[in-house]
Amino acid sequence: MGTARKKRSVCFLSSGEMLRLYPVEHWLKRFQEFTRSTPNEVVLPAVGFIGPYYDSAVHPFPKMYDPKYLLPAWVRGVREKLGSEVPIWATIIVECGFLDNEALWIRNQYRDDLPQICITNPVAQEVLRDFIAEIIDLGGVNGVVLDLTDIYPNSATEGYRGITSTCFCDHCVKALKEKGFKEPREAFVGDAGLVRLVLKISEERGAAHIDPPQEWIDHVDARSLVSFSLAREFVTGDQGVLELEASRLLRYFDARVKVTAEAVRDTLSAAKAKNVRTAVVLGSHAADLTQMVTLSALDRAKAADEYWLPDAPDRAALSGDWCALQFLAARSTYFTNAFFEHVEKAQERVIGYGDQQFMEVLLSTSRQLMSNKLSAGAAYVVQKLPQYDGYVGVPLGTDDHLTLVRRLSSEVTGAVLPPEILENFRIANPDKSR
Repeated sequence: MGTARKKRSVCFLSSGEMLRLYPVEHWLKRFQEFTRSTPNEVVLPAVGFIGPYYDSAVHPFPKMYDPKYLLPAWVRGVREKLGSEVPIWATIIVECGFLDNEALWIRNQYRDDLPQICITNPVAQEVLRDFIAEIIDLGGVNGVVLDLTDIYPNSATEGYRGITSTCFCDHCVKALKEKGFKEPREAFVGDAGLVRLVLKISEERGAAHIDPPQEWIDHVDARSLVSFSLAREFVTGDQGVLELEASRLLRYFDARVKVTAEAVRDTLSAAKAKNVRTAVVLGSHAADLTQMVTLSALDRAKAADEYWLPDAPDRAALSGDWCALQFLAARSTYFTNAFFEHVEKAQERVIGYGDQQFMEVLLSTSRQLMSNKLSAGAAYVVQKLPQYDGYVGVPLGTDDHLTLVRRLSSEVTGAVLPPEILENFRIANPDKSR
């Protein structure tokens, strides 16, 4: 009787801030504490929210980082602890607001821009390919990961009535038309916009969302969408009228997920040309409303070699040749990224927000880290799930988080948080051990 193949265990380091706080060795130890297993692959941050973590021709690395302890040194640190054969991945968060050029920005239905790049924009793709080529040329990296969990936000925005939707830049509008969706931006404007069927904003609960699965999109299953939307109290009214709107919305999703998947494929072509493996981080297999692409659409486009997400369905329920690893966190990196974005952009945000509001947002994003599910039990279950080749997790625990918050408060506000205030920021370890 043969021995079952041991699945992959991937230690995912989300931000350079983790490595500015502690060296690689510390995080590998944390991963082992939470999972009772040494990782057999490691993901290192390569491009974050305020720039690349290496000496790049595109943009300088953040000034607060030690030039002797950047991505090349992190790679060496992994090799020293885990050996020369362990696969190392480098991740790029597809936000790149640090490029500071509005020609690349995503645009909402009102044509107003939001300061992050649109991956459908050919120039944005070219810049991302430049990053990928640089990362590969550094040496020591076996794979490149694109983090897509917040590339196309759809939510409430201060100063707008209703929901703001992205992206409707000229490149997206043209690409959507080529996929058969020709409705004007006005179909998404105001309280009556189509997206209200899948997104509901409330002051108490934030954004509630319905992520259309590929099956609904393929079959323009307006009845299922409207039934769910009515049950969730996103909309009210005549079901027949709502189903006509839902059909229009699902045709938009059909075009959008295809456009996004092809943009991801074209971007990752720089890695594939050099026989470097590629992966994509997703918040869901369905059309999550901040990624606007599905696992099926990416698989059909042959966009990447593998996909890391929390909710890949059974293979009998979702056909295709996709390879998946389970990301042991709700919506994968979405909440972790929100926290580290606030940390990385602390210097500019404390100026814009003021000390009090900055700390309030930090507290809010800290609480969202409770979505992290990296534990021995969760990892054990993955061994029994046939749709997954392994698992991925972020080894950020209680003590590390509090140390980071304490340091950040001192750096940006000049104040040391008293113990009773710092205690408000306490989160549970992913394995709930404390």
